[in-house]
This record gives sequence, structure tokens and C-alpha cells, in this order.
Amino acid sequence: MEDNSRKSKHLPWPLLIVMGIGGTIIASLLTSMVALAVRGNVFVYGVLSIVAIAFAIVIARDDGSDNKDVQSLLVAYPLFIVGFAFGYVAGDHHLTLTLVLQFVAALLSFALSKIHLCRQMLICYASVVLPLIFFSYFDNFLSGHAMKDRNIEMSCFTIIVVYMGIFAATIRDNWFASIGIKDDLKTIRFVTAVVSVALLWFIHRDNTAFAIVFAIIGFVIACILLRKYVTGRRLIEGYVLALLCCASTAVYPAMAFPIVGMLLSFLILDYVCLVIFSAAFICGISLFYYDLDMLLINKSYLLMASGALFLLAFYYIKRVTK
Repeated sequence: MEDNSRKSKHLPWPLLIVMGIGGTIIASLLTSMVALAVRGNVFVYGVLSIVAIAFAIVIARDDGSDNKDVQSLLVAYPLFIVGFAFGYVAGDHHLTLTLVLQFVAALLSFALSKIHLCRQMLICYASVVLPLIFFSYFDNFLSGHAMKDRNIEMSCFTIIVVYMGIFAATIRDNWFASIGIKDDLKTIRFVTAVVSVALLWFIHRDNTAFAIVFAIIGFVIACILLRKYVTGRRLIEGYVLALLCCASTAVYPAMAFPIVGMLLSFLILDYVCLVIFSAAFICGISLFYYDLDMLLINKSYLLMASGALFLLAFYYIKRVTK
């Protein structure tokens, strides 16, 4: 009975969306009024940023209220927006340092907040700010355009690998429970999946080196899954089929990476992220057909062979799961 009463206190999602829009409007009005009063005083913006984030943390730490969702969306959420927005204004001339401070502030706010909805918003914000730090750094400090692009591409690849490592690590929910973030695992998986898929489009489509790395990672995860569910002769067949399927994606990062995400999502049984990576895989196949510097007939043959392999994998899975 206690669990049911606790669940009933949560507002339905349409009302949460309306209140989120209301919180955004409140934040916009507060920011506009303060901007009209303060004008261009950077020091005042910095102080107000610290004050707004501090007040938001104080409100987000009050976990005993019966109206936590209202408290989060109409008070803490607007204050966080105001605080982070003023922080950007105060540090506009030192954008990279400002982004680093925003990232640290978001993580500290996440650690100090107790209301789950606030923690979800903060971990999403921190996950988006991290890639922006690298983009800002290379944009400001590297004058060579080719070098800048190469470093941004390498940074995106590194962040994707790190985020997928975090995604995979969430399978150890007992470890996350020991540091107090077990309830946030779904949010962590969702945001790392979305940001990683978004960063994938900054990697050149013909970068086969990255595609091969993703294909190898996918093969390792496939082998782990096969050992979990299959034994004997069928296990060897599964290894060969997994190797061929992963090898068929090793020419294109936009195909190889979503396979890694799909395998990890299946391993963890996160169906929301499985849909995200499946959609990314379909987009990758579509882009591949029009993107690479390859004859159309050769691309058609490659796609047909890949499709045949994946169909074979589908029937293999059906056979071993009977």
C-alpha cells in the first residue's frame, strides 16, 4: 500500500510537459528582467549565476515535499537555467573555461540534489556540455582548419567510446547503488546513447579506422552474448556468423557503431536505447548508400551481402532460442 501511495504522488507526463514549458517561460522572464536591470555588468552576472545555482541546489535537496515535481519544474529548473545562462554571459570571452566550470557545476549540483527529476536534468546537461568543451577548445586554440577537424573527430570518437563504456558499466547496478546513483541508471543510459549517436555525425563517413574499432568492439560483445545463451557446436557457428556480420559493417562508422549500441542495449535489456540505436543504424544504412566514394553497383552488392548475413543471423537466433 505504501508503494502505491508513493507512486500516486507523481504527476502524469502531459502535466509534467506543461509544467516544464511553464518553468522555461519563468526562466526566460527572470533572465530578461535581470538583463534589463544589469545591462553589461559581467561581475554581477557572475554573482547572480552562483546565487541562482546555489538556491536551486537548496530547493533540489528538499526531498521531503509532497510536490517534488512541482518544486522541481517551477522553481529549481528555472533557477538552474538562469544560473547557467548567467554563467555563460559572465564568461563569454573565455568560453572553454566557462564550459568547464558549467560542467563541474552541473556535476556538483547533481551530486548534491536529492529530487530525482532535478538529477535527471542535471546529468543530461553535463553529458551535453562535455563534448562542447572539446569543440570550444579546438575552435579557439587551433588555427589550422584541417588539424582542428581531425582533433574534433578524434575527440568525438574518444567521448563516444567513454560514453559507451559508462553505458556498458551500468549493468553492474550494485556498484552504482553503492555510490547512490542506482535510480539514475536509465537516465545515464538514455543520455549517453543520444549524445553518442549525435557525436557520430562529426566523424567522417569514410573513416574506416574508427569503423574497424567499432566492429571489433561489437564482435567482442556479440561473443559475450553468445557464451551467455549458446553452448557446444552452435557456439562456434555463432562466433563465425558474428564475425561476418561485424566485418560487414567495418567500412562505415555510421553502421558499425549502432551495432555496438544495439548489442549493449540487448545485453542490458534497455529497450528504449535499443530503439535509439536501431534508428541510428537505419539512418547509417541510408547514408552509406549515397555517401561513400564507391560505385553504386558495388555499394548495392555490399548492402545485399550484409542484409543476407543479418537475415542469416536472425534465423540462427530463432533456431538457438527454440
